[in-house]
Amino acid sequence: MKTEKILIVEDEFIVAHDLQMILQRAGYQVVGIADSVKNAQVLLEKHQVDLVILDIYLKGRLTGIDLAHDLMKSQIPFIYVSANSNEKVLEAAKSTCPYGFIVKPYRDRDILLSIDIARYRRENSINMKMSSERFMQDFIVDISMKSLTWQKKILAIASAFQPYIPFDFIALSGIGKDGKRYSEIGITRKNFNQYDLFTANEFLKYTGLSKAEYNTINQLVPETTADAIYIGDDFEEVKRAAPMKNLIATTYHLYSNLVKTFYLENGDQISFSFYSRTENIYQPAHMELLNFLSGTLAKKLAHIIELEKAGTESVLHQESDYPLAKKDFENIIGKSTALLSVLDKIKIVAPTDTSVLITGDSGTGKEEIAKSIHRLSHRNTKPMVAVNCAALPADLIESILFGHEKGSFTGAVNTRIGKFEEANGGTIFLDEIGEMPFDLQAKLLRALQEKEIERIGGKQPIKVDLRIIAATNLNLEKEIAKGRFRLDLFYRLNVFPIHVPPLCRRKTDIPLLAEYFVQKHAKALGKNISEIPADFMDRLMLYDWPGNIRELEHVMLRSILLSSNGKLNPEHLELGIKNEEPLTQNGIKTIIDNERDHIIRVLERCKGKVAGSGGAAELLGIPATTLNSKIKKLNIKR
Repeated sequence: MKTEKILIVEDEFIVAHDLQMILQRAGYQVVGIADSVKNAQVLLEKHQVDLVILDIYLKGRLTGIDLAHDLMKSQIPFIYVSANSNEKVLEAAKSTCPYGFIVKPYRDRDILLSIDIARYRRENSINMKMSSERFMQDFIVDISMKSLTWQKKILAIASAFQPYIPFDFIALSGIGKDGKRYSEIGITRKNFNQYDLFTANEFLKYTGLSKAEYNTINQLVPETTADAIYIGDDFEEVKRAAPMKNLIATTYHLYSNLVKTFYLENGDQISFSFYSRTENIYQPAHMELLNFLSGTLAKKLAHIIELEKAGTESVLHQESDYPLAKKDFENIIGKSTALLSVLDKIKIVAPTDTSVLITGDSGTGKEEIAKSIHRLSHRNTKPMVAVNCAALPADLIESILFGHEKGSFTGAVNTRIGKFEEANGGTIFLDEIGEMPFDLQAKLLRALQEKEIERIGGKQPIKVDLRIIAATNLNLEKEIAKGRFRLDLFYRLNVFPIHVPPLCRRKTDIPLLAEYFVQKHAKALGKNISEIPADFMDRLMLYDWPGNIRELEHVMLRSILLSSNGKLNPEHLELGIKNEEPLTQNGIKTIIDNERDHIIRVLERCKGKVAGSGGAAELLGIPATTLNSKIKKLNIKR
């Protein structure tokens, strides 16, 4: 095992010397000490460094956070060590994706443990990268050999890219030796592993443009095909430079773009232009994956393009036939962009043993996410043991987690197996991890690091092989700043974070969830409800759902219980819909006024677009014909 080379960037001589002694006694090689960003950059040019221990406040104008941005680009892991752990500093530090954070004053073992955690996170990062590269390479080779139409091969490759390079729209252009396009294809995402492929002519119908107008804006400019990432201001600039990009972005409400062009052996070029509705989503790692796959794609795309040129198949509106595996995402309902992003992350992390931290408000479905990760893992034949840390008695939590020996304390009349031993070989799910007592967090961290536990009263450690998934509705960074949660435990758990969005951020899923709860509960209650009335659904869509999915289920259950003659009554909905502007003499808006204002706000957000992807009807979760009828009925001027 090679000796790891570490650079110390610290402006206090005594602290820097202390760190050097700790590291050298533990067998690490310290390549140098720098007291400023400038001096650190000089040492980084001279030495190959495995890890940087970095103070935030240094000599000179630049801070450790400034240096961290350079380390990110160079892919050099770093750990912050600082006396300042307030929330503002933590937030700025978090944006640089450190591998750890040590708060002064520290103990020797804090330093060494943080390095162990950094190594774990680094290895997982490398393994995840290699896994994604191998999967995509093998998948492309495999799909190219299958007896499928060229359209289905393209759709299959696009769907395989999704977890690693997220997109809501792809524009593909075939460019000949003469520099002219000979093929243009669009792909939109409908659901998890469900996509639509369509031609330029279908795009014309959708946008309402004439062929002449389309040709005018569809000029090849360097920004169209040059490898690049466009986020933030760069995306706004490229839209001005390339009118076609602007049209696509406006039509589908897209906010970032990644372009990669593959050069085929026959002289053709195939340009993939990935777009997302999420801002700033594309990073250098996405381009690195495409560069790695460049050789494989260049070969296999050539064959697919030959199939297209043969013209044996009609393109018109092809759909992928990769249905959602219900057993994999059982009880996770919806197809909003926010939810699909979560499912993509599950697909990436589930096959690994990486620790996962699930965050989100109460009632968003964090436990269902954990169950899906376990179902899709290689541990799915072993148990998943769930522990609600907030519900455990403080005096028994250690015994419940790690077990105890007979006679180890008053009342211990038998030996007890703890939850960690129960989960051996499988997964332990620690729900509400932020509620775990501070003194027990150290024992949990040791169990995770050493992969062993010790029963209360036990004389020797017990090895355990399990995967840990934790969840919390608390902001752990704030808990750390308040001294209620350990930084080292946070960095050990937060290797692969998944944030579950609140229901108010995924309102397009409300109709699907409501229908699911009707099917789930109506039959069990002996009720026959064939449909959800439009006025009932309208009220559901107007509410912000502070209790999230759990609240929605309870509301639907109550409405089913109160229903008569197979109909749900909107009058039974006791929802606190916000009244922003009093329009009547008693200061209360009517339901109609609320509905009108809500539709106007959504139309403004969609820039007047009613139908299609990203349109107001999709956001409201109702058919476009219904929305047009409401617009007319409510006398809304567009």
